[in-house]
Amino acid sequence: MLRSLYAGISGLSSNAIELDVIGNNIANANTVGYKSSRVTFREMLCQTIRPAQRPVSGGRGGMNPQQIGLGSSIGTIDGRFTQGHLQTTGLANDLALQGDGFFILSDGYSSYYTRAGAFGLDSQNYMVDPSTGMRVQGLMADATGQIANGQFNDLFIDPSMTVPASASTNARLFGNLDAASEAQGGILESAHFVAAAVGSDLLTELFAQNGDAMGLVAGDEIALTGMVIDGGTSQISVPNFEVGNTGLDLDDLTAWIVSSLESLPEIAAGDLTIAIAADGSLELTNNSGTASVQNLRLTIPSRSDFNQTFRFTNSIGPGATGTTYDAAREAGQVRAAATTDDLLVDLYNSNGQSLDLNVTPLNPTTSISITGSIGETLAPSHTLTVDDTTTVEDLLTGLQIAFGISSEPVTINTDGEIVMSGETGTENALGQVDIREVGEVNPVFETSFNFVEIQEASDGHTFTASATAYDSLGEVHNVLFTFTKIVGRNEWNWVAELEGNEEIIEGNSGSVSFTDTGEIIAFRYSDDAGGLTFRPQPSGDVGAQEITMQIDVGQFGDFNGLTQYAAQGGLQSITDGFTVGQLLDYEINADGMIIGRFSNDTVQTLAQIGVARFPNYQGLQRSEGNTFQSSGNSGVAMQGLAGGATGTFIVSGSLEGSNVDLTQELTNMVVAQRAFQANAKVITTGDQIMQEIVSMLR
Repeated sequence: MLRSLYAGISGLSSNAIELDVIGNNIANANTVGYKSSRVTFREMLCQTIRPAQRPVSGGRGGMNPQQIGLGSSIGTIDGRFTQGHLQTTGLANDLALQGDGFFILSDGYSSYYTRAGAFGLDSQNYMVDPSTGMRVQGLMADATGQIANGQFNDLFIDPSMTVPASASTNARLFGNLDAASEAQGGILESAHFVAAAVGSDLLTELFAQNGDAMGLVAGDEIALTGMVIDGGTSQISVPNFEVGNTGLDLDDLTAWIVSSLESLPEIAAGDLTIAIAADGSLELTNNSGTASVQNLRLTIPSRSDFNQTFRFTNSIGPGATGTTYDAAREAGQVRAAATTDDLLVDLYNSNGQSLDLNVTPLNPTTSISITGSIGETLAPSHTLTVDDTTTVEDLLTGLQIAFGISSEPVTINTDGEIVMSGETGTENALGQVDIREVGEVNPVFETSFNFVEIQEASDGHTFTASATAYDSLGEVHNVLFTFTKIVGRNEWNWVAELEGNEEIIEGNSGSVSFTDTGEIIAFRYSDDAGGLTFRPQPSGDVGAQEITMQIDVGQFGDFNGLTQYAAQGGLQSITDGFTVGQLLDYEINADGMIIGRFSNDTVQTLAQIGVARFPNYQGLQRSEGNTFQSSGNSGVAMQGLAGGATGTFIVSGSLEGSNVDLTQELTNMVVAQRAFQANAKVITTGDQIMQEIVSMLR
């Protein structure tokens, strides 16, 4: 009977302890980083009334033991180290661990471990747990921001920390240099000029007397029409002459005329001859004895200028000569585009008018003046003496001299147009060309040289990039890179200039080349220096060290630096180096790195927060302030760091909440309460039985 009383008492004690643990869990449901606990029970020693007996061979079988338990006791009170939920706070010093491990705190003598990462800085700028004053442990970085493995120490954030200046050693240039940026010279083109045709002039390039192109093209068929009268009248009917793609000239046409006429029965071979007169007209001589050629014409459908030109004298009798020239109609003289060999006195303008220069046997020479403008200034007047031997070539040379053109000769093209190509740049733009006969009133000559601008002069577009360089004392130096296109080449000249009183030593100019597909293939220094070197101060002054910067324009044959395309251009630059900087703020990353941000826009590692792990987390001993200490059964703390290799990360701006499950705890509380009540009932029942026994003995 007394055993039941003692068992009930032990049950009351055990369940009371479980209620204590549940109450503590519920009380810490909102405690940052709190890890809940659980209670497990074990049965106390049993009283053996009868031991077990083994079977007897050939007799009785075995018997089980008879035992009565003596109640329960507490087996373990375990911590549950599951991950708690994260609560965002936005405060940089609030840290949460995601994964295994603990933050390490120190009171100067002993180490404590916690999941509660509500840290801050104390008055001495140590990182501490403000609720206990214990300092957070980790590794401090050296002056260069490097962290070496070693003993963990108090983490200290020095607000006066300074990052020393670092001299620039590299300037990276990237962007597009517009391929269409080269300087251009202005191009002027005159109206066309013509001269009397000769036999070697191609049919497809002939002009009429009025200066208009006849416009013959390959495939045109020329018909020969007219009549031959020799005792009777017969119409001329011969195969047409077809204009070919190349090679057929005026001599071919005249030969065809003669051969076609001599193929007629009325005209014998050798009776006709044809010549091209000095004025470009055709002259047909009839040496036959009796035949007469009348209304001889060459025609092409829809070629009016041609048809008007090749009309011979109406009747060419025996012994007579007929011509295509008709003064009344001002037609019949065949012209061709002027060439450099043509004489000026024999030249005609685009309207077919003679330039009418005053060169005669009585006045064998005249002069023409050539003036104009170059940019915004007037070109010096140039005078050319003209006689009956002066050619178009002489005129072109005079234009070149007058306008000071040296890069491209003044030419006359296949259409008889004078082409002047000026020097590059707007300062060399050609304009206001004026050519006139000196001392003569010659309006035809003066108005024949109507030059039209077919290409406007333009200055080459330069591209610039400003780079900031720092010297060893942290002073800023602005380097201006300027790129200028080389005319006619996929190449640019570059120059580097400094805006202050620095002294450039070497490597401040060169060239860069591109392929015809836009990628860079070469970057050169004019002096083969290999880098831009300058003194940050004038020669003789004491100051910072010399700076040598390598200029990085990208990988050759690639598109990761400078490119050259016919697209909008623009350059950018990035340089290394920095001036001196003061610590402004810091942040903490997932690896626990405390990274400082400085006033010179640089960052540097200041420290790294340590993390401890244990072989047996259940063996940790709880301590005040939501901390733990190692025990003989937890194992020695394994100090390490957060990061990908460990699976533990630090989340800045968040705190880990308690892992208490209130629903489970309330359920456990009900179960513990009922168990407590049942054990109390056992004691009450035992007491009543004891009273009955006592009353029976009275």
